[in-house]
Amino acid sequence: MAIFEDDIELWLKENYADVTRAKQALKPVLVIETAISISRILRSILYLSERDYDSLAVYAKKAVDDPRNVLWWAEYDNRNVQRRDFTQSLYGQG
Repeated sequence: MAIFEDDIELWLKENYADVTRAKQALKPVLVIETAISISRILRSILYLSERDYDSLAVYAKKAVDDPRNVLWWAEYDNRNVQRRDFTQSLYGQG
């Protein structure tokens, strides 16, 4: 079984020259005990990080502290309207 879903693997390969480094930054998220989908959390982190390794690490830490924060920041606008749904693939998100 793959650790990351196909769209996440593809996103990492397309947006990070050092995929191993990017995966290392995301590693703490893989062990979060939550009812929220880990893939949804990972997609939110990737969206928020804007292809920056340091941001990946920062958002991963924030997700470990409380994954709902990164979901909120990635999926909702300042009017509390959901603009993206990271239960779905990273591709096709606005």
